[in-house]
Amino acid sequence: MRQSELTGKAQTVLGIVDPDSLGITLPHEHLLIDMSTYFIEPTEACEKKLAHEPVRLENLGWVTTHFVSNLDNIILTDENLAIKEALLYKWAGGNTIVEMSSIGLARDPLGLARISRATGLNVVMGAGYYVGASYPPGLATKTEEEIAEGIIRDITVGVDNTGIRAGIIGEIGCSTPLEERERKVLRASAVAQRRTGAPLNIHPPRGNDTILEIIKILADAGADLNRTIISHCDASGYSQTTLHRLADAGCYIEFDGFGFPAVPFPAFFCPEGSLIGLPSEVWRINEIKHLIGEGYLNRMLISHDVCLKIKYVTYGGCGYAHILRNVVPWMRRGGLSDDQINTMLIENPKRILSFALIKE
Repeated sequence: MRQSELTGKAQTVLGIVDPDSLGITLPHEHLLIDMSTYFIEPTEACEKKLAHEPVRLENLGWVTTHFVSNLDNIILTDENLAIKEALLYKWAGGNTIVEMSSIGLARDPLGLARISRATGLNVVMGAGYYVGASYPPGLATKTEEEIAEGIIRDITVGVDNTGIRAGIIGEIGCSTPLEERERKVLRASAVAQRRTGAPLNIHPPRGNDTILEIIKILADAGADLNRTIISHCDASGYSQTTLHRLADAGCYIEFDGFGFPAVPFPAFFCPEGSLIGLPSEVWRINEIKHLIGEGYLNRMLISHDVCLKIKYVTYGGCGYAHILRNVVPWMRRGGLSDDQINTMLIENPKRILSFALIKE
């Protein structure tokens, strides 16, 4: 593929599309994912039993408050179930899902293509690597240039021999604290972004200082911060000052935890001695309203980050249609206009998912 073919277009698992056809877009979701890297085995006998049970009504409360300690909860590999859940979003008016299961999260190009065909939804697939703990063994010996070339190939040629091409770089994982090998992948991702014009999505660490280090690493490596999304900004414990600095640098601020119960993260997700967790929907909406009032409407993205069984409607969760069915009416009650809501759901995703003109 010539790079010029992508300029001004978006790329889905079924091919290049006009950005105007993306419509309502969820910019950070997972349809097929395996997060067993994060599995925390409990030490107590009774909880060990709970850790290896399937998710069901009787253990839903425990799984919700120990969401990475139930192995079944962190593995979503049933295509038929993914289709069933994604159709609820389609029927609510949704058009596009950006699927952020990068390498390390069991990325499945052929599975995503089948889901896209079955639902009629646009599905945009990610490229690159998740957190260091999930890296494949061979990555350690690769140079930054080799890592960048692999990402570029996924975008311009396709993943492995599938011919299915990625339409975004990410989510690029960063741990707490940031690892040196993750710094290498960040730099390689910046190079790949510069050479393809692709959007870039960062899974950031918790806490203010490290995310500012990350955007400096990206900028120094030549990334376009105006085409960079910082995920999980509603759940990373960032101060208002940090959010402003990210947006002022050009980054998109993504609040992607809608529909998740407001529980604390396990300790290893957080800086030492801190308590950080997912906030309430009311907090999210009021925070978004505040950021819009500060002039950051065009930097805002919203999504659910469905990556656990407990977020599926089938298992008692809110699912992929929650923003359209519930959050949008709440936003209106909270004083947000339809134009502002449409900017976050349609215009901002359309802008970031359109490939930029390559200047090199």
